[in-house]
Order: sequence, then structure tokens, then C-alpha cells
Amino acid sequence: MSTLLLFSCGGAPKPAAPLFPAIVGAWKLKQSSDLALNQIPEQIQRLGVRRAGSAGYEGAGSLRVEVYELTSSAAALETEQTWRPAANTVAVHHESYFTVIHWENADRAAVSAFVREMVKR
Repeated sequence: MSTLLLFSCGGAPKPAAPLFPAIVGAWKLKQSSDLALNQIPEQIQRLGVRRAGSAGYEGAGSLRVEVYELTSSAAALETEQTWRPAANTVAVHHESYFTVIHWENADRAAVSAFVREMVKR
């Protein structure tokens, strides 16, 4: 009779990167929280979401940011393609992340810079 031994390599799993960096360009994180399942739009739930959060940033105005980590980059792309546009809001995807940014009293160039920085992360 042979014995099969299993060895674990690498120890504990690496924790997921934070959804919201403390600083994004000229913008500073003021608060963040996880989103409960009932706060996640149905179209995102349907495609499969791993985690979701909401945050507020201050800089050249104020931003409210929602980040959804979906189960695949295809799901994030589909979410962006079917998202309904709204005033003072931009939605983008990068890899398996879908991000919605709402702004108030903010310069479009400053918001664009924020979007570019968030997508790099």
C-alpha cells in the first residue's frame, strides 16, 4: 500500500490588494467601505462579483468611487458596455475591475487624471 503525501508550498494565501489607494495623484482618500450585496447593482451581481467597495476622495473637488472586482475581465468589459451613462459620472473597466466615478465641483481634467491613475493600479 502506498502513501500519498501532500505538501503546501508558499504558506498562507496572499491577501487581496486594497480596492482604494490612500492617494491617487492629487486626490486623497477620505473614507472607504465594503458594499453589501444589496448595494451592488443587479447587472453586476448577475455577472459575478468577488468584492465591491465605495470610497470618497477629496482634491480638486470631491469624488465618490465604486469599485467592483468581477470574476473575469470579460464580465468587467460587459458591465462597462451595458452601463447607463449619467451626468458627472464616468465608468471604466481594467482587467477584472469595473470602476464608477461620480464627481462634484471637480475640473474634468482633474477627474481624467484620477481615472488614468486608478486604471494603472
